[in-house]
Amino acid sequence: MNSTTQAPQVSEAALKAMYSRLAAIAQRVVDGETTLKIELGIKDEELEAMYAVAYSQYVNKKYEEAQAAFGLLLLFDPLQYKYLLGQASCLQMNEQHELACVSYLMAAAANPEASVPFLHMAECLLLLKDVEGAKASLGKVLELAGDKPEQAGYRLKAEAILENLAA
Repeated sequence: MNSTTQAPQVSEAALKAMYSRLAAIAQRVVDGETTLKIELGIKDEELEAMYAVAYSQYVNKKYEEAQAAFGLLLLFDPLQYKYLLGQASCLQMNEQHELACVSYLMAAAANPEASVPFLHMAECLLLLKDVEGAKASLGKVLELAGDKPEQAGYRLKAEAILENLAA
């Protein structure tokens, strides 16, 4: 008896149809009409379980593993604020400050009311020696935080960093 197995034969027409379908899905994702989460039928509970793993890796200082996990989550749901923030935080902890700034901006776009991305972006900009950019980012923290009690910690930290920069 022959123990080798042959790959199934797929016609060229079937391959073209599959590529065409994948291209159409990719275009709808790029156009913002859908996500891979929707197209693949992934449930919120499944993504939450993946998020819990990514977050646990981050908390346990396994930043490279967490970064990969957040990257995977972003493939499925690219505009999810907490995935973007997680990715940006991992990049920052892995000292990839320029990429972290881009990711923090994406997180800010996903949640325009959040001051957190601008605070951490300022930290990265300071490490990149971009003091003016950091000041602008901290100004955005103050603007977004305003007098909101839940934002008081972020506002105070931004004010403290600005005071240190002025000294």
